[in-house]
Amino acid sequence: MGVQKTIFLVLVVVGLCAGFYLLGRSHAEVKIIKQKGEEIIKEVEVIKYVDKQKADIWARPNATDSELIGLFLQDKL
Repeated sequence: MGVQKTIFLVLVVVGLCAGFYLLGRSHAEVKIIKQKGEEIIKEVEVIKYVDKQKADIWARPNATDSELIGLFLQDKL
């Protein structure tokens, strides 16, 4: 019974790690640094911190609805 629980826990941990990796990957963008002809030499994964910027805007004191709508229309929110 102990071996089955251990195997189950290992599979759950591996599944969680894979899930978090895929979640982080879905919020990432791949930029090509070097390209020679049609051959890509080096790619870099860049993670966007859009949610942090949104939280900073929402946390500003005394933000009125009209200011927030203006920022939303400017694609800053």
